[in-house]
Amino acid sequence: MKKNLPNRFFSSVAYSILSPAVLLAGVAHAQSASENVSAGSEGSGVEEVVVTGIRESLNKARDIKREATQFVDAIVADDIGKLPDRNVAESLARVSGVQVDRGIAEGSSVSVRGLRQNVYLFNGRQIIDPTGRGGAGLDTLGSSTYGLLSLVPSELIARLELTKLASSDQIAGALGGIVDVQTPMPLDGPDRLGAKVGGVYYDQASEGGYEGFVLASHKFADDTLGVLVSASYNNRDLSQQGLDTFSGYSRFTDGTGTVRFGHSDARPEEIAENRENVGLNAVVQWQATDSVQLIADTFYSKLESDRNRWWLSFTPTAGLSNATYSPNNILLSGTATGPVLTNTEFLDTDADILSSALTAKFDVTDRFRGSVEVDYTESASTAHQMYFRLQPIVGITPTVNFDFTAGDLGSYQISGIDLSDPAQLRYTILFDNTYDVQSEDKVVRTDWTYDLDGGFLKGVSAGVRYDEIDSEQNPKRADIRPAGGIPATSLSRYLTLHSNPDFADGEFAGLPRSFVAANSLVSSCSAFTDVPAISQNVQCLDPRNNTNALSSTFEIKEQFTESYAKLDFATDIGSSGLSGNIGVRYVGRDLESIGNQIAPTGGAIPSTFERSDSDVLPSAVAKLEVNDDLVFRLGAARVIAYPNTVDLNSGVTLANNAVFVGGVQTVLGTGSGGAPDLDPFKADQVDLSAEYYFGGQALVSLGLFYKDVSTFIVQQQSPETYGGVNYLINRKVNGEGAEVQGVEALVQLPFYFLPGAWDGFGVIASYSYIDSSTPIKDVAGRTLPLPGLSPNNVNLVGYYEKGPVSVRLAYNWRDDYLLGLSAAATGIYNSPYTDVSATLRYDLTSNVSLGFEALNLLDEKQRTYDGVEEALRTNLYFGRIYKANVSLKF
Repeated sequence: MKKNLPNRFFSSVAYSILSPAVLLAGVAHAQSASENVSAGSEGSGVEEVVVTGIRESLNKARDIKREATQFVDAIVADDIGKLPDRNVAESLARVSGVQVDRGIAEGSSVSVRGLRQNVYLFNGRQIIDPTGRGGAGLDTLGSSTYGLLSLVPSELIARLELTKLASSDQIAGALGGIVDVQTPMPLDGPDRLGAKVGGVYYDQASEGGYEGFVLASHKFADDTLGVLVSASYNNRDLSQQGLDTFSGYSRFTDGTGTVRFGHSDARPEEIAENRENVGLNAVVQWQATDSVQLIADTFYSKLESDRNRWWLSFTPTAGLSNATYSPNNILLSGTATGPVLTNTEFLDTDADILSSALTAKFDVTDRFRGSVEVDYTESASTAHQMYFRLQPIVGITPTVNFDFTAGDLGSYQISGIDLSDPAQLRYTILFDNTYDVQSEDKVVRTDWTYDLDGGFLKGVSAGVRYDEIDSEQNPKRADIRPAGGIPATSLSRYLTLHSNPDFADGEFAGLPRSFVAANSLVSSCSAFTDVPAISQNVQCLDPRNNTNALSSTFEIKEQFTESYAKLDFATDIGSSGLSGNIGVRYVGRDLESIGNQIAPTGGAIPSTFERSDSDVLPSAVAKLEVNDDLVFRLGAARVIAYPNTVDLNSGVTLANNAVFVGGVQTVLGTGSGGAPDLDPFKADQVDLSAEYYFGGQALVSLGLFYKDVSTFIVQQQSPETYGGVNYLINRKVNGEGAEVQGVEALVQLPFYFLPGAWDGFGVIASYSYIDSSTPIKDVAGRTLPLPGLSPNNVNLVGYYEKGPVSVRLAYNWRDDYLLGLSAAATGIYNSPYTDVSATLRYDLTSNVSLGFEALNLLDEKQRTYDGVEEALRTNLYFGRIYKANVSLKF
C-alpha cells in the first residue's frame, strides 16, 4: 500500500535528527534560566521553587528515563488518583512508538513499535487476559474493549513504565515491549488520604454516569509497617452508531467477466451499553529489620457490561444491477435485490481479574542480596449472547438502492418491504451462546545479586522463574434455525418496534429509523416456552454437547522454566561515565493443547497435542553519560514471544452461513480454527538513543531501532470440508520473517524561561516513524505491513500550570494501519485517527480541587476500508465525553 518506504524512513530520520537540533538552538538559554529558578543555594538570595502537579509528574518521568540503564519510558500520575487519561491504553499512547487501538470510544489495546506481542506487569508481576496471552476479552464486536487494559482502572496507578529493550533479568515474552503498571507503596511516602467523586456524560448516549475513588495509606511502628488500600468505581453509558459489518468485502466476477470487490454485508448499526467497573488494591509493606522487607500486594478488578445492539443488514452484491465501480474495481453504488434483515443482540459480559503476590527481599551481607516472590493471578470472563434475526417472508424480495460515496456512511433506499410490519417478517435465526473463559497463572521466582569489589565489573545477578499458565474455554452454544422460519406475527410477545429518530443524524439517507426487533423477553432460548421449535430444540436443551460447542472447547496448559545470569559494569572514560550490563536468559516451554477436532464427516473427536521449546536469549546494553546532560544508549537483544493462547487450540468454530441452491452449495461457509504447533515469534533487535536533559525538567531524545523477526505468525484461509459442507477456515500459520525499523523523537519543554505568568506554559511532543517489511501480500499483490502498525504517529500535549490553575490539551494522531485480512484476501485498514482531549483543574485549597475533562473533542469517527480508501467497510461514531469531579487529599 505504501510506496518508497526506505526513502520515507531515512527522510524521516533526517528530519527527526534536525528538528531537536533546531529546537535546542532556539531554547539554549533556557538551561541557565531554569537553573537559576530551581536550584536555590544557601546565601544565594534565590527562593527555591517547589515543583508540583503536571511538572512534578513530568520531572519524575524524566528522572526514571534518565536513571534507567535500559531503554525505558515512563508516565507518572499528577497526584493520587489522577492519571490524566481514560485508561492505561490511552496513557501509553503518549509514549513515542506506542499506538493505541480503540473500541467504543475508549483505548483498548496497544502496539509497541508496531507489535502487539507485549508483556503486561502489575507491580512487577505478569497479568494476563481471561482469554489468555495476547487475548482481547470476550466481545462479539471483535475488538478488545473488554480486554486486559480495560480491567486496570487508571485511578489506581501511580506510574507506568515501558521497557522497549529488556535485560536478561526481565520476563521473556515481549516482541514489542514490557509494560509495568505500578501502584503507590505505603512506605515510599508520607501518610496519605485522598478521594475523588464525579460525574460523566456521553453526549451521543444522552446519559450521565458517575465515578469515585478513595485511597488511604498509613505507616505504623516507627514507619516500619505500612498499609495502603485504594478503590475505584465508575458507572457509565456508552453509545456507538454507524456502519458496521461481519463479513466485509468479497471478491466476485461481474457479467463482463471482470473481477470486482464488493461489500457483502452492510450493517447500519446502533449500540447502547451500560458499563460498570470496580477496582481494588491493597498493599502491606513491612520493613522487618534493616535487611529484611516483606510485601503482600493484592489487586482485584471487575467489569460488568449490559449491551444492546440493533442493526439492519443486506448484501450489496446480491442480485446486483446498475452497478458503478472505482478504477480499483471497488463496488461504489448500485441496486441490490435480496433479503433485508433486522437483527437484535443482547450481550451481558462479566470480566474480572485477581492478582496477588508475596515478596521477600533480604540482604544476606552488605554485598549479597536476594528476593523470593510467589505470584498468583486468576482472570475470568463470561459473556452471554442472545441474537435474534428477522427476515422477509417468502414472496417478499426487497430492493436496496445504495451509494457508499454518499456522506460518511452511504445512503440506502429500501423498497418492497415495510420493516415495521410484523406480517412481512419471519424469525429465522436465534443464537443463545454463553462463553466461559478463565486463565490461571502461578509463578515462583527468586533473584540474587552480588556486588563486586570495585573494578570494571560492578555486580553479578542470577535468578530462576517457574511459571504455570492454564487457560480454558468452555462455551455453551445453541444455533436454532427452524426450517422455513416462524412468522413474526406468532411471536408478538417477544417483539417490539425499535425506533430511534436521531440514529446517525444527517447520515444514512433513506434508511428506516424504525423496525421490528426482539424485546427483553428474548433472554434465553428456554424463555420461548410457547414455541417448542425453539425451547425444545436439542441445542437449547443441551447447549454443551453439540459439535460447535465441543469443537470450541479447549484447555491450553503451558509450563515455563526460565533462568538468567547478568553482569553489570561501570567505568569512567575521561569525564564521561560508561555503564551497562550483559547477560543471557534461558526459556523452556512445555505445551499441552487439549480440545476437540471436527471429523470430516462431522462430529467432535477429543484430541491432545504436545510440544516443547527451548531458547537462549542474549542481551547487552551500554549507557554513556557524556556529562550531566547528555546520555547515549546502545543495546541489542534477542527476544521471543509465544503465540496467542486462543491460537493454540486444536479445534475449529464454524459459521452456519453456507448457501445451497437446489442442493448445490453456491457459497462457501466460513470458520476459524487453532494451530497448536505454531512456532514462537523470534526477533533480534538493536536500539540506539541520544538524550539531552537540560534545565530542571526539559528533555529532548531521539531513538533509532531495528528488529529482524525470523518468523512471523499470519492468518491464512484454507478450504476444509466438514459434514459434506465446504468452508474457508481462517487459521494462523508461521510465515516468513519480517523487518521493523523506526525512529522515535521526544521533546519535553516547560517554558520556565519566559517572564511572568507565561512561564506556566509547557509542551510535550513526540513523533514516531515505523516502517515494516513483510512477505504478506493481498490478493491484488499489494505488500501488507504488520497488523496494528501506523507508519506515522504524533502526540502533542500543551499545558499551563500556575498557582491554583492547571490546564492540559492533548492531541494524538496516528496514520492508517492494517487490521487483518478480509474474506476477499484484501487488507482491512483503519483510516487515520485523531483524538483531542482537554483537562482543567482548579485548586480551591491545598486539599480540595475541582476538575473537568472533555474527551474526543473533534467527535472523531473510527473508519475502516478494504484494500483501498474508497472501499468503505465500517465507520463508527461515539460522540464527545465530558467529566466533572471534586478531589480531596490530606
